[in-house]
Amino acid sequence: MTEQEQLVYLANAISIAHADSSLSPKESAAIEEIRIAIGAKKSVLNSAMKAVTSGGYAPAKVGSFATQVSNAADMLYLAFVDGELDAIERNVVTAFCKKVGLTQEQLNLMAKEAITRSDRTQLKEICPSCSAELLANSKFCPSCGKPIGTVETVPAITEFQIPIKGYAIEFCESTAASFPDALKQAKESSTFASLVRSKKAWHCATWSENDFDAVCKVAQHLGGIRNKKAYRDGQVVPWEELFGFISCAEERSTAYRPAEFCFGKDENRLNPWGCKLSQMDWTDWSRWFSYGKFVRTGILKTTYVWVFDKERIKHELMTNLNRYRYCPFIRLRLLDAVLRYLPEQVDAAADKNWEYSRSYDEVPGSIKIVEVKKEEGYTYKDEYFADGVRPKGLGILKDLLTTAFKDAQVSDVTVSQLVK
Repeated sequence: MTEQEQLVYLANAISIAHADSSLSPKESAAIEEIRIAIGAKKSVLNSAMKAVTSGGYAPAKVGSFATQVSNAADMLYLAFVDGELDAIERNVVTAFCKKVGLTQEQLNLMAKEAITRSDRTQLKEICPSCSAELLANSKFCPSCGKPIGTVETVPAITEFQIPIKGYAIEFCESTAASFPDALKQAKESSTFASLVRSKKAWHCATWSENDFDAVCKVAQHLGGIRNKKAYRDGQVVPWEELFGFISCAEERSTAYRPAEFCFGKDENRLNPWGCKLSQMDWTDWSRWFSYGKFVRTGILKTTYVWVFDKERIKHELMTNLNRYRYCPFIRLRLLDAVLRYLPEQVDAAADKNWEYSRSYDEVPGSIKIVEVKKEEGYTYKDEYFADGVRPKGLGILKDLLTTAFKDAQVSDVTVSQLVK
């Protein structure tokens, strides 16, 4: 979030705590917790506080839908951290949730989660030595026996040792419903560690370079949790860059025929590349069939053939797939094979498997086509511009995939399953 978005986010939360015109110590502590969680500076918090205390502030939507839902959850947390949700707070939160588009059922569920979160904050602490939960004001940890009030004598460890090879995920304790499953999977990793940072328990799991499937299982459960980081070979990698394919992979896992799912068979929009996220389907309207140019041919240079620009096609494919490049189901060998066996050039006037793309507006690189047609005894001219070619039917796709599948050694799906 930008600083302005953080300001609005915090002001929305503060407006709940300030509904009774005062802030209790618990509310102040909770606001500070939220500030740290979203990475806002104290100056931003001060500006947000001023915006609310000046009077007349009304909560406003900020950021993406996920950010707005998180904001609503934090507002509910502040409402419950110091007691029950009173009428004024209820009205403010309800009005904000309507702006966001949340239903009453969703609001009720979030309220339950906020109560659990506030109870955890009030009644539980984390042992800085072993990360065990313990009652507030405990003198000793019942798990490891270490004294709670004297840990300052030993320098506290606040950073994990991230391996220079392989994968690592660190994540904060959360009240999200998926958190227990994430923690359970993480504990099965190659190494697992916990520590306390800013009075919160953080966990870190690491895996070898060849264990990406296990990494993804944890990432699936952490999708909706805000405080997390991913590492690859010792370097922080943006979460969406490493796990951008996760939601699609989840859909694939529930598909009737997962391999066909990748080719878009379930949506009747086939692609020859083996990944529906390529956004380059085998359809009449796909723009990639216009990546190339018309070249004059023949003795008199009066006819044209279409020459595909395969470098441009590959560039767009790799650009579209870049966000999902860590997906274990991407078939790079097939992608190369399809490009290799795609015709270098097409004579749409002579080849029955191809036709000209139609455009009634002249564009750079297009040519004018005049076709003489006869229907029911009448002869007429069909004139239009063409800026590329289009496949007629699925025959050419079937032949292309038959050759490419053999070259790329695709064995989990057959051409006949895709193209009948």
